[in-house]
Amino acid sequence: MSTKQLLAEIERGINALQKARTLCLKAEAVAPKARVTAAKTAKTAKVPAKKAAKGGMSDEGRARIAAAQQIRWAKVRRAKKKAAKAALAVPAAE
Repeated sequence: MSTKQLLAEIERGINALQKARTLCLKAEAVAPKARVTAAKTAKTAKVPAKKAAKGGMSDEGRARIAAAQQIRWAKVRRAKKKAAKAALAVPAAE
């Protein structure tokens, strides 16, 4: 692409942007009250109340689950210790 063609393309782009700007400014000048009204209604519109969280767990329920989990892990640890002791106690049969 030659320099003249490039400059012509840039000029076309600039003209298109200027036309778009002019249209936007005209539209803004025609209906400034509509924007203000929309802004006021947006500010005064009621915000819906925050919905209550579904589910939720009580402190007692959380404590029961924690206790049950501790019991489960204690069983696992006991089983590991028992297996380790059994492995050490059995002499190598040779």
